[in-house]
Amino acid sequence: MDILEPLSAEQIRWLAQRTIERTFQGGDIVYVPGDASEVVYLLLAGRIRLYGMARGDELTLDIFQAGTAFGVASLMERTQGEYAQALEPSQVGLVDLNDFWHLVRQNPEMIARVVKLLAERLRRSRSRMTSLALKDVPARLASLILDLLEGEGVVTRDGHYRIPTRYTHEQLATMIGAKRVAVTRAFGRLQDAGCVWLRRRQIYVVDLTTLRRFAVPS
Repeated sequence: MDILEPLSAEQIRWLAQRTIERTFQGGDIVYVPGDASEVVYLLLAGRIRLYGMARGDELTLDIFQAGTAFGVASLMERTQGEYAQALEPSQVGLVDLNDFWHLVRQNPEMIARVVKLLAERLRRSRSRMTSLALKDVPARLASLILDLLEGEGVVTRDGHYRIPTRYTHEQLATMIGAKRVAVTRAFGRLQDAGCVWLRRRQIYVVDLTTLRRFAVPS
């Protein structure tokens, strides 16, 4: 876990004894707006999506992979306007807030890690908000693919890039504030330009330079 790396083995054991583990199936809601922020959520396995509602439509705020914490932005208050949903079978550790702060007092470096985590997520959020305001759908989709590539992309044997998660067009649409049909058309444009492929619902990037050009607002 990224924010727990400063802990000693003894502290990890102490924390493990006090952590409640819960399993969520794909589609299950982990928390909803207004839930009390009395715990820190540790994603032990699976993937979690944070989203909000905008004019009746879901807007994905972030997607987390195993090995990180989520919900940390609301440590001091209730989760305002934010939903957390499991995208696949996921295991989540619930750490009591008092236990978390007990460890922080012993390991101040944990706060530096939390701040760094929040700063990076704020940067991604601002980038997405800029895309929504200034870019058309193909540019938004190209920007999103670049973000996903940075976060989870792998290099294939033939030197291309692959995003291992199988995102549906509906999921991609919630991540860029667009309709599914618009995402399908935009993906077709990127494919026609020769910068991405779609194989077995996985996105492959074969021309990074062209994809970056698409991501620049016209």
